[in-house]
Amino acid sequence: MKRSDLSSPYFSNYYFLVILAFAMVKPSWVHASVVAGVDGLDCAKCHDRVVEVLQQKGGAHASLCLKCHQGHPPADMDIIPLCSSCHVGESHFELVNCLKCHEDPHAPLSIKLTHDITVPCLTCHMGQFEQLQANPSIHTQLACTACHNFHGQLQPCGNCHKPHSDTMEPDSCVKCHSAHKPLAVSYGPGIVSADCGSCHVKAYDVLGQTYTKHRQVGCVMCHADRHGNIPACVQCHVRPHPGVIIGRFISCGQCHGLAHDMEATSTATSIYLKTRREGHFLTEGEP
Repeated sequence: MKRSDLSSPYFSNYYFLVILAFAMVKPSWVHASVVAGVDGLDCAKCHDRVVEVLQQKGGAHASLCLKCHQGHPPADMDIIPLCSSCHVGESHFELVNCLKCHEDPHAPLSIKLTHDITVPCLTCHMGQFEQLQANPSIHTQLACTACHNFHGQLQPCGNCHKPHSDTMEPDSCVKCHSAHKPLAVSYGPGIVSADCGSCHVKAYDVLGQTYTKHRQVGCVMCHADRHGNIPACVQCHVRPHPGVIIGRFISCGQCHGLAHDMEATSTATSIYLKTRREGHFLTEGEP
């Protein structure tokens, strides 16, 4: 055969058809020799960028070149496996269109999320969804990915919400609020009273001006554990007066006014002192 014949259209077409037929037949001995004769390092000689991504972001996929791609063209043309060939046995793996979120199988945890996804998240995060449903708030109306813009993200509250006061730090919100039940406010003893005062302005200002020992007590020492908790006075003041006095009144506040303002102990406003002065409650031995 002359060299000129090698460049002829006839020979080029013939050569292409031979290769195509060879690829379609896929002799078993060719497949075996390709698989047996290479390892993962050989892949990097041509697919260097893919191997680099696998090494950096591949996770459990990092060393699976030949387990996923069991062959190589032209001996094997169908070398892209289904995700379900490995990922089975969990509800998340039953979802359709894996590549909608996991765009690159070589970086499976680099997940792209649109802002309207909820149902796929529930295959793993049902507990958070149940909290949202049991504790309705504006957060309940949002899709999961409206806040979690990428997988594993914990959205800073300040991206949407303004702080209650200037004294609050970026991590102050989660000391009282859980993102999946934000209106079920609970807290520990470390919350500063200034944070409470940003909403409860009147109570905070009055307490700051009183002369009693209550002024020295933090808000959360009395209103402990959960928002709206109003304790009974006897939790601290076990038996402040003789029973003959306590039995004559419905509540401590009839004499002492509000816990934030004990000024009601003055003779002018105290029911007890007024009635005592007028002689209604005098008993034998009392002045």
